[in-house]
Amino acid sequence: MDEGPRPTVLGMTREDRAWLYALFGGGGLALLLAAPWLAGWLDAVPFIPFSGVLDWLASLDSAAWWVLRPAIGLVAGVGLAAFVIADEYQLEVGDDAVVVVRGRDRRRVSREQVVGVYRERKKVVIHGTGGRVLFDQQVEAPKDAVRAAFADRGYPWESE
Repeated sequence: MDEGPRPTVLGMTREDRAWLYALFGGGGLALLLAAPWLAGWLDAVPFIPFSGVLDWLASLDSAAWWVLRPAIGLVAGVGLAAFVIADEYQLEVGDDAVVVVRGRDRRRVSREQVVGVYRERKKVVIHGTGGRVLFDQQVEAPKDAVRAAFADRGYPWESE
């Protein structure tokens, strides 16, 4: 049984998520791998606060720490990436409604409630009846994809 056209999904793609995990994980790994060198270099700068912490970091130079530091950085980076991804908004634009998804929360905005949609920088703004703002958040999607998702389905698109 055909349910009609599938909704257009706006938000981070699977590839975007993979890059985020790779960059944050790799960045954490590289940062903590180079921590003793960076701490020693920063310790020579006279106006850096917390020089005791930098001395402690520079002293973590045993063989075990050369393995543990990058592993801790990798785990911290991947954890931060997971937090960023969980905090992202996603829009499912259908013919009869827009579903706002954030984590496990889903909120349905019926088409009858929508009186205007536009893009303001990276934010998608959806105005409703009575002057209510139904959605006003950043969505990771190309500008043309956002316009097409709404305008092609007949929503009142207000941006040029």
